[in-house]
Amino acid sequence: MTANQTHSPDMIGTFASAGRDIVRVIARVFLAALIVVAAGAIAVTTAIIGLLIGAAALTLRFAVGGRKPRRTAPQTDPMTLDAHRTPRGWTVE
Repeated sequence: MTANQTHSPDMIGTFASAGRDIVRVIARVFLAALIVVAAGAIAVTTAIIGLLIGAAALTLRFAVGGRKPRRTAPQTDPMTLDAHRTPRGWTVE
């Protein structure tokens, strides 16, 4: 080495510090990307579950509800029921 090419300890420390800073930034970016991917996966999973629940509700609606008429015909002879409370519960006459 010549006198012009001397390396000071401060220069090596500066490079080491810069290396640590770069590793920290890369770790933070990786962690942020991991959080974004996890949030996206949770959102997609929630949407799929919602669609499955909706499909099940429609299936039950059409499978069970299709046998009964939606509205009953009005009765020509309306009947009035009387309900009153008894010690055993409600009674309808």
